[in-house]
Amino acid sequence: MPLDPATEARVFAKLVRRGLLEQADVAELFAAARAAGEAGEPVSLSSLALRRGLLDKSSLSRLLRTDGEDVPPIPGRAYVAKLGEGGTAHVFKVRDKDGDEQAVKILKSEVAADPAEVKAFLAEAKLLQRLDHENVVKGDQVGRLAGRYLFFMEHVDGRTLQECIEQDGAFEEESALSIILQVSRALEYLRGEGVVHRDVKPGNIMVTADDTVKLIDLGFALGNAGAGEQAAGTTRGTAAYLSPEQARGEADLDVRSDIYSLGATLYQMVLGELPFAGEDDEELVQQAVLAGLSAEATKGGRISAHMHYFIEKMMAKDRDVRYQSPEQLQGDIVRQMQGKQSLAGPADDGGGDDDDLARRRLDRMRRKRKRKR
Repeated sequence: MPLDPATEARVFAKLVRRGLLEQADVAELFAAARAAGEAGEPVSLSSLALRRGLLDKSSLSRLLRTDGEDVPPIPGRAYVAKLGEGGTAHVFKVRDKDGDEQAVKILKSEVAADPAEVKAFLAEAKLLQRLDHENVVKGDQVGRLAGRYLFFMEHVDGRTLQECIEQDGAFEEESALSIILQVSRALEYLRGEGVVHRDVKPGNIMVTADDTVKLIDLGFALGNAGAGEQAAGTTRGTAAYLSPEQARGEADLDVRSDIYSLGATLYQMVLGELPFAGEDDEELVQQAVLAGLSAEATKGGRISAHMHYFIEKMMAKDRDVRYQSPEQLQGDIVRQMQGKQSLAGPADDGGGDDDDLARRRLDRMRRKRKRKR
């Protein structure tokens, strides 16, 4: 994962707090980096530190890989790179003496003082140990080392869907459905295990070089031996992808909530933008409950009639109108991908019989939704 400026700045601030660098020296680095950016010649803090001899290349590389050495040494393994960071944990790639690689998730030290966060962290690890599906990341060892909680899991060599969208733009519809099909298989498996993911989004879906999809990060999962316990009125998940019932904080969530989130993910994949825009999470949550999908985006010829149908059915506000199971969604996707022609053309191009069928299905779904109001 390329080191973003915010992460780099945080690491250098840690080095000052730990006495590894002088505050005045780092302040000069920040000032020089800011001046270079304003002059149109951006330069990283790391490059400046190397030029000024504050750190040697080997030490700097180690410090950046280990987030300022804010992680414990792991016997028999070496840190290779930082893969990501969430609100509660860091994720690193590590390698053992035989060259085998794994990912390790380490609970942040400032979070470890909260018993509820520790319980959720360990429950996620134990859940991943139990689960076994080709489209769900596999967990391994879990424990405590040097006062820090950590667990090992399969290292997925690939990019998140979020990275794919940001780097490559919107997906072709058939490619998008191929990915959604694999995620839906993962969700069907989780449903059979009594688990609701609750945080399906592009950032939690990995795609490997051979186009295998892995669903990751089950930290918010319901049915997760305590980690997913939720009282009515509380909301967990990522605001832009929340189902209406999840946004309202309802406690009786089921797989249909994940299907809604997967629909929001599909929307972003094929249109290159989020279903709803907002200034903050609160506004996004309100729109999840109240707002309808943009007609300009879904009906303006940018997507096919069938894609329009899939998205609107997956993201229906009323969960009884949505696909009732991932298996049901898979059936529609597979039938669509088996030689159907409408995915290649826009929704308003006149279409053929297949497009007409998609529009009739969409009209029937809307009429059903109106009757339920």
